[in-house]
Amino acid sequence: MAVAKNAVMVVKRFPGIVNTFITMPLSIRICKHGVACEGNNVMQPGGNIVKDTKALALPEGRRVGQPGHGVARKYLLDRFSGIGLEPFFGDDFELPFSGEGQSFFNLAARIPGNNPELDPVLIGAHYDSVIDAPCADDNATAVAVVLAAAEHFKRHPQERDLVVVLFDSEEPPFFQTPLMGSTRFYEDHCRGIRFACVLIMDLIGHDVELKHDAARFMPTLKRLVFVLGSESDESLPGVVEWAGAQARGLKVFPTLNRYIGDLSDHHAFRLGGQPFLFLSCGQGKHYHLPSDDIEWINFDKVKHVFALVVDLVRCLDSTEMLGEQSDPAEFEIRMIRKLIGPVFPLFLKMLGLRKLTDRSDLDALAAMMSRELG
Repeated sequence: MAVAKNAVMVVKRFPGIVNTFITMPLSIRICKHGVACEGNNVMQPGGNIVKDTKALALPEGRRVGQPGHGVARKYLLDRFSGIGLEPFFGDDFELPFSGEGQSFFNLAARIPGNNPELDPVLIGAHYDSVIDAPCADDNATAVAVVLAAAEHFKRHPQERDLVVVLFDSEEPPFFQTPLMGSTRFYEDHCRGIRFACVLIMDLIGHDVELKHDAARFMPTLKRLVFVLGSESDESLPGVVEWAGAQARGLKVFPTLNRYIGDLSDHHAFRLGGQPFLFLSCGQGKHYHLPSDDIEWINFDKVKHVFALVVDLVRCLDSTEMLGEQSDPAEFEIRMIRKLIGPVFPLFLKMLGLRKLTDRSDLDALAAMMSRELG
């Protein structure tokens, strides 16, 4: 199974990590690797997440072609420089392209790893907005997490290079067109690059609200974060399960990308056969509305998503990708049972599900949750 393979690979690459993580108390385990617990501020430099989100959640928005888009771009370029990142391509963070009378700018940087022979990891999110409104959850919070992760790994370089990308023109009318920023980035700048994994975030700042009565008995379900894409490489279930086990303040829910389709910037990378993970809390009640402002953001949850991203990148750094795909149903069922906990049988009963033992049961659960999440 993929989990067993992944565990062996981690031991081979870093023989001390597994024993350390098994024997240490949880609080020491997290602090030891700089992911959390620097004073009372959750995860420095994650302390900039609130500041960055507020700076990007402009009342006028960040829509392509509008003044707020330029304001946001300048802020992000200044942040890249301030963190001390290197341009991904050439001598400029901006990777411009144009079409339909518009100018677009992907922003891309890199943090060199200790072993340039290894395949790099990419973390990214789109920074444009769909309307002239703050669009805090879509997608200022995810951009803030990308910046926080860049700060962390600038201070703690890994073995692999880390590519940091903020994509333009993800939103309609450019979504899944040749002018989508992530599509242009992949086609223009990634030919010949094999990524260990592409980690994309979108809509990660809100509490998940299930309409079903079962949610009343399990209030912690609001802390769900969905992780899609483990099926894109047989090593990824082990990575997600390890990182999910470290997560506190989150309920990591793995599921197949095909249940919802390519709803964000992992689209081009998936089509290109790259291993990927997509993190999201779903669309939420303020999706694509002027009410998607700073007031409904759960910043405690966002900071825990940042910690999850850091742990995913760290585990990816010590994991060899297998280059093969398979159905991770057993892994998904195991993690779902764990996140629901002792009330799992009641949870299934309330949802009208008799069991959760195979892919057909997961299909039924996914269909139900899609309805409940709207």
